[in-house]
Amino acid sequence: MKTKRIRYLRWTMVILPLLLGVVVYWLFRSGPTRYEEWIGWEKKIGLPGRLSNWLPDYCWCVSLLSFFTVLWDGWDRVPRSWKWILWILVTGTELLQYLHVIDGVGDWIDILMYQLAFLTVYTLHKTQRL
Repeated sequence: MKTKRIRYLRWTMVILPLLLGVVVYWLFRSGPTRYEEWIGWEKKIGLPGRLSNWLPDYCWCVSLLSFFTVLWDGWDRVPRSWKWILWILVTGTELLQYLHVIDGVGDWIDILMYQLAFLTVYTLHKTQRL
């Protein structure tokens, strides 16, 4: 019974942050994305500061890391190499954006959000909540 509850909780930690990130990104982002410009959609809602930029990054990273806990049935079982690959992927893409190697806006607070996402998933797993 406990195993089933943990499995549902892990899937919830995959789906809910992803949905929250999408909602925040689409509804509360200050400037329109290229897709929104293309379809002519204008938003009237905003979040304080640049929270609408950082919160989706945190949410999708929590979702991605939680998905790996689902795949390997726990954070401790995720191979260390995959943890490093994920860390390099999420941090590296932001760094490459900052260096203008790839399209985007590199932001150190985005990197901080990614680190916070890793810490969140690690802490939830270590306290046996995931």
